Amino acid sequence: MKAFLWIPVLGLSACGSVQLPREHYWRLELPAASTPGEQATRVLRVQDLQLGNSLSGDCLLVADGPSHVETRDLDRWVAPLDRLVTDAVVQGLTRAGTWALVKGGADGGAEDCVLSGRVIDFCEYRATADSPRTARAAFSFWAESNGQVLFAEELRAEVPIDAAGPEGAVRALSAALQEVVGGLDARLRTAAVLRGNGLAGPPAPR
Repeated sequence: MKAFLWIPVLGLSACGSVQLPREHYWRLELPAASTPGEQATRVLRVQDLQLGNSLSGDCLLVADGPSHVETRDLDRWVAPLDRLVTDAVVQGLTRAGTWALVKGGADGGAEDCVLSGRVIDFCEYRATADSPRTARAAFSFWAESNGQVLFAEELRAEVPIDAAGPEGAVRALSAALQEVVGGLDARLRTAAVLRGNGLAGPPAPR
């Protein structure tokens, strides 16, 4: 009888040694500050970016081609993706030095230009016979000043993923976003409002 009593005890002991999968949380890497140009005096407001419906969850996404998407259920963004991306755009444009101040949508005070946008694509793409594993970022941006549209266009970036697992994907997505922000800053520099007095020109050559 005692032998039979040991069987469930041993079974419970074995179950207690099994490690359950852990969730991992990720944030985006922010760009480094660039070399300051001329002294800027104008203010840019960045409205909260909108997410496409397919990006509305909090898990990292992996795509097979343009239509099929899977989630990395144990790998999640540490905050809602729209907030992470918006904060990265604000920080990237701040560190570019083109504007005296870059504000978020809820910050008080006036501004000279308002930037709005939508996140169209932001996920890992698996390798295929024709292309390596990549991170792709695509955004639709539009900027307005004094009731006039300065520009409205899509900006895209694609970065190869050179490390395995979700860490490599997050690093490449961060690089793709930084590339988009660099293109956005260049686009803002050449927009009509930037030709006025008080905005920084291109950074001085190193």
